[in-house]
Amino acid sequence: MTAPSTGPVGPVTARLIELCTRTRDRLRTPELRDRVDGLVTRLGEPRIRVAVGGRMNAGKSTLVNALLQERLAATGATETTRLVTWFRHGHQARVRVHGRDGGERVLPLAPGGGVGASVGDADTAGIGHLTVETPNDALTRHTLVDTPGMDSLSRLDPDSLAALGDADAVVYLMPHPGANDVEAIDAVRGWAGGLRLGAANMLGVLSRVDTLSDDDDPWPTARQVADRYARDLRAVLSDVVPVAGLLAETARGPDFTEADARCLRTLADADRGRVTRALRSVQRLRRWEDAPLDAADRERLLEMLGLHGIRVGLALLDEGRRSTPALLEGFAQRSGIAALEHLGWDAPDEVDRRALLALQSDLDRLRLEPALRQVELAGALVDLEAGRMRLGDEDVARLRDLATGVDDARRLGLEAGAAPAAVAAAAAAQIPQWRRLEARSSRVLQRHVRTARELCEHILFTGPDGSGAPTPPTWQARTPSR
Repeated sequence: MTAPSTGPVGPVTARLIELCTRTRDRLRTPELRDRVDGLVTRLGEPRIRVAVGGRMNAGKSTLVNALLQERLAATGATETTRLVTWFRHGHQARVRVHGRDGGERVLPLAPGGGVGASVGDADTAGIGHLTVETPNDALTRHTLVDTPGMDSLSRLDPDSLAALGDADAVVYLMPHPGANDVEAIDAVRGWAGGLRLGAANMLGVLSRVDTLSDDDDPWPTARQVADRYARDLRAVLSDVVPVAGLLAETARGPDFTEADARCLRTLADADRGRVTRALRSVQRLRRWEDAPLDAADRERLLEMLGLHGIRVGLALLDEGRRSTPALLEGFAQRSGIAALEHLGWDAPDEVDRRALLALQSDLDRLRLEPALRQVELAGALVDLEAGRMRLGDEDVARLRDLATGVDDARRLGLEAGAAPAAVAAAAAAQIPQWRRLEARSSRVLQRHVRTARELCEHILFTGPDGSGAPTPPTWQARTPSR
């Protein structure tokens, strides 16, 4: 039996379909073969639709912002939190307001203000949903849907349920799971006809892990609770993972600055006993009269990290992670957000597990393909035009060549058909230039120049056009720094 066929696809997608089909034929578990068949079918469509749902105040919008790596979803007590909001990739930042009468109006997306600042205090009774279009790199891979909270089982929002039912996958947030959540999930699945929203494509997230324990480190308790509810909810969810939403939002977003890192370092260098006592409650930290930080800086840290996140920051500094990038990397690791990106590859059958691991290895290699890197760099050109990052003229020219070149030579600014040694030398020359730019403070710039560096490294160490025959001069043939 072969996997389902799809319509016309590009060369990279065709290779991915071939990998999946080959893996599918080696699987022995029917359920796993069905899942791979579904993946092949879905590869012929545009982007997957991931909806985030859950009870009120579960932290849905905070998690959406973490996945977007940008604070776009409304997280305050505004009217917009009661509206279904679709986040889609677009070349222009704007908000489409879809009326229940079929009408539509377009608003600019307020710079730095997200959806709430754009829509403001508009009457929401006549609004069906919002669509946010933005040149956000994360949205080149999927469309995200933020839904209002389900405040009671008798008042499940039909707009939210319709959006959840139209999704390919649902992330269901639970600040503290219980029987009502099981009933709510069953209601969502029933609304969708029991087809697209089975347990295999519904993931539970235990949010607000810092509220589950009075200990400075809430993670042991959070993992125990998540494991227990994963067992209890296995009929309706594929798994339950704990995530510190606020910490993830800050780790992935662009708002944590060098000034915020300095504030954390100031706390770390102060008397630790006094700092520990102040961090026992929000009120203590706010009323700390002789604090080494002024009230505005303390409030800023609370807004960005919360008490748990501040404690995590101090622990990271104690480990020697003093720079802003090192702190952000540590925040991401300690938030649990990475768990959402590495699920679904486990299988009870040893043969199946080996097959899936082989597929994961092939996928990792496929992600290094220049064509995929160029898709990521297309977002860099959009950010350049929008003024979200700045580069010198020569760097802009190099970036444009990397993003638009049809072969390795032209990606590096050379003539078509350039000798392999010249291509390798050009790639080697660009790598330290991009690495130098990675040291700048702009998160947007760091992300894009890292992609540019990795593309150059791929060309250098695999040979022109991925031939697998590296040809750098001997003095440059060294493992690239990551």
